[in-house]
Amino acid sequence: MENEKVSRKDEMESLNKQQAVFYDTPAAQRKLNIIMKTWRILRRRMYYLMEHSGIWQDLYTLQKQWIGPLAGKKVLDFGCFSGNTLSYYLASNAGSYLGIDLSQEALKQLDDYFKRKGVANARVQCVDILSKDFTETGFDIIYAQGVLHHFMPIDIVLQVLQDKLAPKGRIVTLDPMQTSLLTRSVRAIYHPFRIDREWEWPFTRDTFTCIGNYFQITHLQGAMGLSKWAIPLVFCNKAFAVRMAQYLHGKDMLSATSQQSFLWGCMQIAMCLEHGQKDG
Repeated sequence: MENEKVSRKDEMESLNKQQAVFYDTPAAQRKLNIIMKTWRILRRRMYYLMEHSGIWQDLYTLQKQWIGPLAGKKVLDFGCFSGNTLSYYLASNAGSYLGIDLSQEALKQLDDYFKRKGVANARVQCVDILSKDFTETGFDIIYAQGVLHHFMPIDIVLQVLQDKLAPKGRIVTLDPMQTSLLTRSVRAIYHPFRIDREWEWPFTRDTFTCIGNYFQITHLQGAMGLSKWAIPLVFCNKAFAVRMAQYLHGKDMLSATSQQSFLWGCMQIAMCLEHGQKDG
């Protein structure tokens, strides 16, 4: 069993090297087929809706609450690329900040940004978290925005995160899900045609079971559950689509807070994880 885990980890490290090449290639130079181009159009519409209806903002506000006070805390921004929504917030408030990613080019942009902003306690490192070259531990906060779903099987990275986290630390995440019939159906159509399909694995119900074997899920919030039905409206009336998404999002925020039926209709999931397995 141990040899199997080592082999799977080696395979994932090899795959991550492919990811590094992919993300260092300018988007304009990536060859996209018609299915990928269509998907990007749909995804842009979804992101437009999430931004203008306040869905993203609500999720990030919630994540800040879960992260808590940052003074004196050691923070790891895992898979930060050129900077995610909370990178500057984390770096400018933490005792120490380290952003890691597979893309050297993206990290250079983030490092330059921090220097322009005068953030003295921020560092970046181009390294694979699975690699033996990454030796730092004892992080009070590990933030992973859109990262964990790149690992299959996910327990490979969960084991590493468990080792990197300080005893009373916490991990705050945001990832896509494919637990609803709609998202599973759409994914079945476009996934085989994706050029990045080997490292794109939105969460399933089994993912939550696996996470529970390593961490206690202390908080979770699903999004784009009922509100996802406003996406088609963006193509004909953006203002109405935003108002509809805002109304339905309010219901999502109230109901998609536990591993029950309402959550499985969502397309996005934010979580706070701490040491210890789930109860039961």
